[in-house]
Amino acid sequence: MPTTVDKIRRALEKRDGINEDEMRVLADSFRTKVQEVNQRLDDAVMLLRKGLRSEAIQRVEMTPNALDAAAELEFPEWDEWNEILQFMGIPLPPKLNQDYVAQINEAIIESLPLDALLRRHRRLAIAKAPLAVRLRTLRQIARVDSANSVWQDDVEEWEKVRLSQIDHELKHALEQEDSRYLYQLNQELTSGNWRVAPSSRLIDQCSFAAEAHVRQSQETELAVLAPQINAAFENRDESLARTLRSQWQSVRAKYKVSVPGHLESSVAAAMQWLEDLDRQAVMESERQMAVANLESTLASASPIEDVKKAYDQASRFGEPLPEDLTQRVEALAKQPAKQAQRKMILIGAGLAAVVLVGIVGVGMFIASSGKKTAQQESVDQMTRFVEAEQYDAAMDFYNSVLASDPDLARLPTMVAMQATAKKAIEKEASRQELFDKLIAQASNDDPALIDEILLPQLDELAATPGEQARVDDLRKRKAAYRAGEAMRQSDEMIGKVAELQRQFAELSSRGDSTANRQAIGQLLSSIVRLPNQFPLGSDQARAKQETLRSQVDSTLKRMKDESMVSQQRDAAIDSLLNSRSLEVYSDRLRDYSTQSVSRTNFIEFRTVIDEEDHWLNVERTNAWLDNLESKLKNGVTSTEAAALIESAERIQSIASPNPVLQAMPRFAQVMKEIVGRRVILDGAFGLIAKHPLSRLGTLRIPDSESPTGTTSHLIYKTFAEQNADRMARAGSIGVDVVSDPLGGVRNRAFQGPLPKLVDEPSQSVSQVVAQKSKQAIGFDTKWELTFLLQVSEVMKRPELDGVIKEWLIYYLLDAATRGSQQLKEMIPLTMRTLVRRSTVREQWYQSRPTDPELNAEVKRVIATELPIAYRRLANPLSDYENVAAERLKWVGFLTKSSGGQIEYHLRGSTPEYDGTLYVAAASREGDAETSIFPVGKLQQGHVQLTPNPVHQVPGRPLFLFPN
Repeated sequence: MPTTVDKIRRALEKRDGINEDEMRVLADSFRTKVQEVNQRLDDAVMLLRKGLRSEAIQRVEMTPNALDAAAELEFPEWDEWNEILQFMGIPLPPKLNQDYVAQINEAIIESLPLDALLRRHRRLAIAKAPLAVRLRTLRQIARVDSANSVWQDDVEEWEKVRLSQIDHELKHALEQEDSRYLYQLNQELTSGNWRVAPSSRLIDQCSFAAEAHVRQSQETELAVLAPQINAAFENRDESLARTLRSQWQSVRAKYKVSVPGHLESSVAAAMQWLEDLDRQAVMESERQMAVANLESTLASASPIEDVKKAYDQASRFGEPLPEDLTQRVEALAKQPAKQAQRKMILIGAGLAAVVLVGIVGVGMFIASSGKKTAQQESVDQMTRFVEAEQYDAAMDFYNSVLASDPDLARLPTMVAMQATAKKAIEKEASRQELFDKLIAQASNDDPALIDEILLPQLDELAATPGEQARVDDLRKRKAAYRAGEAMRQSDEMIGKVAELQRQFAELSSRGDSTANRQAIGQLLSSIVRLPNQFPLGSDQARAKQETLRSQVDSTLKRMKDESMVSQQRDAAIDSLLNSRSLEVYSDRLRDYSTQSVSRTNFIEFRTVIDEEDHWLNVERTNAWLDNLESKLKNGVTSTEAAALIESAERIQSIASPNPVLQAMPRFAQVMKEIVGRRVILDGAFGLIAKHPLSRLGTLRIPDSESPTGTTSHLIYKTFAEQNADRMARAGSIGVDVVSDPLGGVRNRAFQGPLPKLVDEPSQSVSQVVAQKSKQAIGFDTKWELTFLLQVSEVMKRPELDGVIKEWLIYYLLDAATRGSQQLKEMIPLTMRTLVRRSTVREQWYQSRPTDPELNAEVKRVIATELPIAYRRLANPLSDYENVAAERLKWVGFLTKSSGGQIEYHLRGSTPEYDGTLYVAAASREGDAETSIFPVGKLQQGHVQLTPNPVHQVPGRPLFLFPN
């Protein structure tokens, strides 16, 4: 939908003329919008003046954003439109209050560091951080937001509380002799940031303890370095020794206390060795410098005194000097003696000359008096020329005097005035030369190339009217050129602005891509450079340029802000993906809730910000799986099963529905089955132990009618022991033989002597009963396998009657199947066969032909089913172990796209296994705190979210559980 500004531009571009009625409507609309924006800006600035910066910024950023609205109301055709309105007699609309816009922008920039501090302040409060840590942040806030006195008051209140804490902590630390903590308290007290001054008692106590800590720390660090320094000294490793000495000195400088005497003395020899090496190096450097100085002194032919001084300096080090230098110094030292000898010869000749000069001088004295008058006149004339600044005449006069009377020319007065005249002439020549040089540089046939920077300097150098006229001519030509150039540049600048305005309109219509944003940035650079390209442009041209610059700049800022929000969104997603734990993820969600990234609405913070406990319930479920996995590895005892039932019920009360428990059907029933096995075991083995069979032996009487040649009779072992002598005699012997299921006996006569009593079935029964204690762990953790092994052992008993074997096998398998539904389902034929043959087993007491073989049918079904059951039930809880080995893995989280669609983001690479994706949220049904809802699937590396968006809330973590 076109804005008011767009309509104004279209109206200005109409070829058929401008309609006054249309312009009046547009002016009224524009006036209304400007007044609304100005009112919003005024309200915000009033809040700023009251020190309510955050409220002011919030007021401006309320939809619609006042700053964005202000930017939209700026357009480069403003001046042109105002001229048209004035021509038509339409009241001009008000201007935007740019000063308020600037103040608000400045406040937004200043609030950026304060926002970060406030976020930290809130995070520390939520984490219940120590007061000392929170107080440091509060001081920073008070310093940044110094206009708000509330922070200052809070700092003082907190400091009072903190000083009270320090008092108690100091006493505790002194009692515990915790020197490190005392040192930290001293650092806190002496930081210099306190508004409420700590008491001198606290400072003194902490300072004393802190010094003890410093000395202890220093001694600890130096004690490590001392043996290393001595080892380097012994090995004469100079490089390592110097490095260690630097570390030693750094430790001393860091702690700023004296080094303990025993440590100082332990490294004294090594330190002295390094100092000697340093001293030797310094002396060698000084000697080299002294030798170089001697060479330089000799090379420059300096006086002999300087040479001797340099020689002494070079010789004081005790090292021999280079032979060539020594020879040069000795040769130079012998020169004064030779010169003295020549001087004595010249003195004799000089005395004779003096006598001759004295004779001639008397004659000349008379003539000299006449010259003095003429010399004074020449001096006066030279003086007049110099004082009159007639320097050329002075030089001519001096040259004539020099030619006629050299002695007069050499008088100091004449020489001084000649020098003054000469210097003045040279100065004038230099000025003239510089003037000619600069005016040549400034002058050019093309007025554009006249260097006006040199004109002020030429004004100072010009000494004649002609020279000044030449300078003025250059200035006039340059001024005329600038006037014409200013008009030309103004026209070109206005045309360039119009061209750039068209480019901006085209770029603005292309959207907010990165390339388009870069193109607008380059366009802005071109606009900013216009004043430099057209330095002589008029104020009107510059105003149009500035209007366009402001418009492009505000648009670019808006686009950058939108891009920044997008970048912040991407950065936020990356940060959340890199969270090492759900706690960190939750903290970062809270951080982003106060940042501009929240404007993207890719995370609905109000919904998920407080769901951390539900996510942690997923972690609790994983912890339960971890515990379950460790229990299942070695088999579950009845005690552990009872604990697992309770823990599973707790997990069910915490999170339901829960995919983990759903993946383990009948878990509670199986655990209860394990818990009830102890009662079954006690009952079964108690019955076997109390049965009459446990006290019976077998008497095998020869019988020709028996298929096996003997008939087996069951008698009590106590009877056999009591009647052993009688049973060994010949003749008819009465024996009490078991004759009913209850173990009752009937006396039967047999011909003696009787055979030895076989210790069966009592031996087999006692061995089976003994396995209860021997295999206690096996029955507890490997119920099915242990029972099957017992059945196998019974079947191998060579002396045990086949019917009694079947009786024992039945009772063992009956107990085993009552304690294991899985075993019962795997040996149905065996159990049906044994149940069907119950009448046979009930006749266990009857005398029968001796036969240890198990019934063929029973033996066949056992051989068919039990081996298979043994193999498959090697780990009866394998299904639960497989589930326990898995976890609800946090693989990513949900977000919302700019178009409002739900998206997912995965942490790291896509998992290689298939599974279902879940989210954890507050439970809507039942008593559980949390419900873990399915929201999608991962199949063959592809994530597919379910169409139902009820539980797909942006910000919620995604948990993957394998299929």
